This record gives sequence, structure tokens and C-alpha cells, in this order.
Amino acid sequence: MLDIYGTSKITTVLNKNMIKLIYLVVSINNIYCQHIYGGYQNPYTQKNGDQHFVRLNPGDRDYQTFEYNGRRYGQSFPEYDPRYYDNRHPSFNNPNYPENRRYNPDFNPNDPTVRFSDTSGIFSKPGVVGGWRDDLQGKQRPDYMQLQQNRDIFVTTSYGQVQGFRVHVYDNPDPYSQYRPGLTPVETIKGNVSVFLGIPYAMPPVRERRFMPPQIHKGWQLIQAVDFGPACPQPVKYVGAEKGIRDMHEDCLYLNIYSPYTGTGIAQKYAVMFYIHGGDFYKGASNTFPAHMLAAFYDVVVVTINYRLGALGFLSTADENSPGNYGIMDQAMALKWVYDNIEYFNGDKNSITLFGPGAGAASAGLLMVAPTTRHMVNKVIAQSGSALADWAVIQNWERVQNTSKVYGRHLGCPVDSSWKLVSCLRSGRSAFELGNAEFRPEIGFFAWGPVLDANFSVPRDSWFRDTWSEKDWHFLPATPEELIKESRFNPELKYMAGVTTQEAANMIYNNVSLAPYFEINDRFFDQKVRELVLQYNYTYNQEGVYQAIRYMYTYWPDPLNTTHIREQYIHMLSDFIYRAPTDKIIKLLLNRKVPVYLYVLNTTVEALRLPEWRKFPHDIEHFFLTGAPFMDIEFFPSSLKLKRDMWTENDRNMSHFFMKAYSDFARFGNPSPQQIFDIHFEAARQGEIKYLNINTTFNSSIMYNYRQTEFAFWSSYLPTIIGSFFPLYRPYGDYWWEPKEPLQIAFWSISGVCLLLSVALVMCCILWRNAKR
Repeated sequence: MLDIYGTSKITTVLNKNMIKLIYLVVSINNIYCQHIYGGYQNPYTQKNGDQHFVRLNPGDRDYQTFEYNGRRYGQSFPEYDPRYYDNRHPSFNNPNYPENRRYNPDFNPNDPTVRFSDTSGIFSKPGVVGGWRDDLQGKQRPDYMQLQQNRDIFVTTSYGQVQGFRVHVYDNPDPYSQYRPGLTPVETIKGNVSVFLGIPYAMPPVRERRFMPPQIHKGWQLIQAVDFGPACPQPVKYVGAEKGIRDMHEDCLYLNIYSPYTGTGIAQKYAVMFYIHGGDFYKGASNTFPAHMLAAFYDVVVVTINYRLGALGFLSTADENSPGNYGIMDQAMALKWVYDNIEYFNGDKNSITLFGPGAGAASAGLLMVAPTTRHMVNKVIAQSGSALADWAVIQNWERVQNTSKVYGRHLGCPVDSSWKLVSCLRSGRSAFELGNAEFRPEIGFFAWGPVLDANFSVPRDSWFRDTWSEKDWHFLPATPEELIKESRFNPELKYMAGVTTQEAANMIYNNVSLAPYFEINDRFFDQKVRELVLQYNYTYNQEGVYQAIRYMYTYWPDPLNTTHIREQYIHMLSDFIYRAPTDKIIKLLLNRKVPVYLYVLNTTVEALRLPEWRKFPHDIEHFFLTGAPFMDIEFFPSSLKLKRDMWTENDRNMSHFFMKAYSDFARFGNPSPQQIFDIHFEAARQGEIKYLNINTTFNSSIMYNYRQTEFAFWSSYLPTIIGSFFPLYRPYGDYWWEPKEPLQIAFWSISGVCLLLSVALVMCCILWRNAKR
């Protein structure tokens, strides 16, 4: 009886201790899981349990003015303290780090001497408030003091008051005007434009907002929109004052507005042109497109935006830890901000045209069909890009996981599970490290891009409280092709597209191994075709695909001629990456009765004196659309080495032609309601793809069915013989096993502890009984 009583007593004590231990494990797991998944108990995400995320209005009790990055705007954001340090986020304000590696709350992106600029001329105040800025206001002329006195413009929006400034232009692009001086100096004001630079359209995507959807800005009392916001993190080789991007920072979600007139009493609003910069989703900035001339003379309001790039904008693990699409959701939020506020700048929210080159064109096509934005998009001008390109929307979860794992290993982060990878990238690496990391993807042509989130899992409402909901993570419910076939776009949509005859020429020029002559022989071409096949077709008939591509892109009259080999190589990449997807989306839209206009650019910027083999590269329209031949050279990066006397009369005429055609399309839905230099567009039709072949302003003409054989090769033939021409790689290493809910982690952890305790209990009983004997 004593043995039984003693055993029972020990068992009772052990059971009580086991219950306490289980309770402790449950508590620890709950806190731990909520932290690693960014849940509501995370002090960065939600400091007070009852604090809801709402945008404040002027007059609210806790509405205040906040100084952040040298920009004065109202902000009630108590949970975000840039000086706060927490050991779970060692990359921010770690007292053990050297001073130059800590987060600097006094960082001022308006200071042109910071980080990537020269060390002369420190401005005590932001932008033009601190003095005349050539890069923002143009050449400083003798009357600049008088112009400074009438510089400031104030506009009140639903977010607060915005201070902009007036910029004067001294040339007139219209050849029929009474003043088009050509190469002579220009000193007489011929127009002006109201400029608002660096307006924040979303909360800074820093700390716990990294790898999260953007959140609407809470508002301000007054913001001095007098200088560009910093560019989003990207490879440092693209940043520098001489390259037009003075600085970059993770707090980069800003937009710029160029309006021909701001004020009350305007009877008619101006059409809005919303520019999305290109750069293959990993480089670029809004300030590289100065829209002064386009807004001043062509009756449109122009908006340019920054959006997150590279891994910060498009990292996807294909699961809840990082579904992706942050950069494209930034664009959607910027578009919503414009839709809600552009009327304060005398823009017409019911007439918004999206335009941009490459990745910007693809983004425009996605916003055109996305459920949250399609009602805002009336027109699209796609320059050398398409939402139907394989790089525009990544549909395969294996591909995104492969890219994320390769990227994580490149940065020294663990890749055995997605939450470990994302936690490392969020808390253990700076934004500059993430942006500067360049690598070649094992799958596909470009590393980063939007994903089809309908194919992936996203966090549920229960993962966050009062910050993000499940709907915030959704962008595309189906592929763009399916959405277009179902006519899920604005019923008033009109579409215009353009390509050049040497789209991929700069890909050769950027290959330093080919410098200085950039010649391509048959061996190089053969190697590149095999690499392309390997990147896109790992399992199906590689040799057959290789032979088909070589046959299509061989100049058979002289197959070993290096000049023709280079020309065919450029055509191959141009067709595959840019032109065939453009042709495909045009035909789909024509099937849905959407008005479509198309041009093929076969003229160049003569001032640049480009060699024959790359006279018409990707985005050569940039110089025409920005009105570069009529602008002060100070508005453009010094690395371009522009001079006023370098522009030819054809450059000036083509610049006017493009600005006129684009703005007329934005205003009327037709790029040439009246002829421009006796040139007119004709709408494409099913079975007869008309396009304007642009040579010069005196010999451009309407032609038909541009490169249809080559386009059919990529869009129809290859998918027929191999099933698809999309990446078919398996993930890098083992598959991720990810628990879908933090509760599962707690359950299995507790189960394991209980099993261990049970075994320990049995062992103790056995040992105790043996000791009694």
C-alpha cells in the first residue's frame, strides 16, 4: 500500500508540473508564432490592441505635424519611432553598430550631397526652397530672382495642403507657332507648368511594412513638394547625380505631378497621363521623366511615380510568408491616390491614360484588368511591353520559389523554410543590400516581376489585426489573357502600342565581354540560343526547340556573316521579349472590339549619333516624349552629355510628333484626330493589323501585318510542339514545408513535449520502483 501511495503521490506532482510546463510552452509558442508571422501582438505592427489603422483629417485630436526625411507633413504614427531599437531587428539602430551603419532619422533625401553626389553646395532647406536648383527649375537666367518671388503654388487635397512651384519653359515645340527658334539661345518665357514633387501616396514601406502591401497615407497638414523623393533601392551602379537619381531610400513611395495650370475657375479639366517607368522591375525612378514640356504645351496633367523594385517589390515565396506583388500594388495605390485627388490639380479623373516603356507597359496592362484598378483606366499606351509577356506575370510557384531560394543563398540567408528566409531578409539585411544584390535567375529572362497570386496562398484575416486583411494581398484573380477574353476591363478602354525595330540592341551593348566592337559570331549566337532554351524548357525536346529557333533566325543568303548574325540575334530577343507579346495582346483586344492603334519606330535621335546596329533601341522614344530638344539640358542627367546645338530639325519635329500623338490619344482616344506633319494613324482591325511605320516626319506611312510569321512562331508554333514555352524547372533544393497557421506549430510543439514528458514519467516510475527493491 505504501508503494502504491508513494507512486500515486509522485505521479500527481509530476502531472501538475507537466500541466504548468504545457501552459508555458503554449504561451511561448503563441508569442513566438505571432512574432515570426508579423501578427497582431508584434509591437511594430500594433502597439495597442485597440488601435485601428485610419487616416486622420486636419482638426482631429491627435493630428500633428511630423518631420520625416526632411519632408514636413502631418502624421500620427506613434508606433513608428525611427530611433527605437529592438534586438529582433538588429539592422535598425543597433547601438553596437558603427554610427554610419545605423538608421539615420535625420536623413534628408533633398540634400544633393548625400551618399551618391558631389560634396559641393549644401542646401539648408529642401528643394527649390533652399535656392535655385538647375535640375528642378532649368537654367538660371538673369531674371531668376524675380521668378523666385512668384514661385510658390499651394493646393489643398483630401490629404492636406501641398506646396509646389512654378517652372518656366523658354522654347515652343509647335512648328506652326510664331516662335520656334531652333538652335539659337532661348531667353524669353513661352510657357509655364505647375510642379509638385515628392508627394507621399502611401506610408513608408520600412521595418514591419517591408514585404507587405502598401498602406494608405494618413495625411498631413502641409507638405513641401519641392524636390523629388528618393528612388527605391536598386543596384548602386544606376544611382548617382550624374545619372539623374541623386539618392535612394526604402522610404520611396512618392509621386510627382506636372500640371499646365492649377487654381480655381477652370471650366474643363485636363486629361491625365500616368507614367510608369520601366527598368525590368529592378531599376528606375520617377524623376527620370521630366514632363514639363508635355504638360505645358499639350493640355495634359502628367503624373510620374516611384514603386518598390527588385526583391523589395516582388519577392515571392508562393505562400503566406511573402506572396509578392508589392511593387505592382504600390502602382495600384498611387493610381487610386491620383484618381481621388487629381481634380485638385485640375486633372480629369475620368480620363486617365497609363503609359510607360517595358515593365511600365506591362504594368499598365495589368492595372488595366486588375479588379481594384480597371475602372480607373480609360486608355493605355504600351511602349515595347505587354502584360502577356512571360516576364510580366509569373504564374508558376516553382519558378518563384526557385528565384527566392537562389536570391536568399546569394545574400547568406537560410532557405530551408520560407518564413526563415523572409525573416532574415526583413530583419537581418538592409534595404541597400537587398536592392544592390544582382544575380542571374535560373529560370526566365528577368529575376523579378508580378505574380499570379490566385495560384498562391495569402495570409488570412486572422494573421493581422486592424492592419492588413486577406483582400489586401490579392491583385490578379486570373491571368491577364483570361481577363481580357472575358472583357474584364473598362468598357471605354482604348489601347495604343508601339515597338522599335531594334528593341534588344542595348542588351548587346551592355554586354561588356563584346566590347569594343560588339561583333557576334555563329558560336556566340549558338551558345545564347541554347542558354535560352535551357532557361525556358528543362524537360521537353530541348534539341528540337533549339533547331527551330536557329532555323527561324538564320539569315540564309549569308549565314556566317557576322553583321547579319548580330541583326538576327537582336531580332530574336526583340521578338521573344517585347514584340510577340505585344502582337498577342493587340489581337486579343481586337477580338473584344477594343479600338487599337499601333506604330513601329524606325527612326532615331540623330543627336545621339548611335551606330547603325543600335539606332532604334528600346525606349528611344524617351527623348521625344520628354521634349528633350526643347528643354534646358539641366533637366537631364549630365552623363547624357546633351547640348542645345546637338539637336537636329528632325529630332525636334519627331519630339513634337510624339508629344502631340500621345497627348491627343490621352485626350480624344485617337493619336491623330488631325494630321501631324501630314501623318495620321489608322486603327488596326482583325485580320488586318495596320500600323504606322515611323521613319521621319516626311516619309512615314501606314503598313500591314508587321513580322507576323515571327510572332506566330513564338505565340503559336513553339507552344504547340512543346505544350508551352514557359519555365519548367523544379525548385532549387527541397520543397518547403510550411504550416498554414501558427496554431499548427503550437499543436505539434505541445504534442512533442507531452510525448517526451510521458516517456520521462514512465522512466521515473521504473527507476523509483527499482530503487525501492
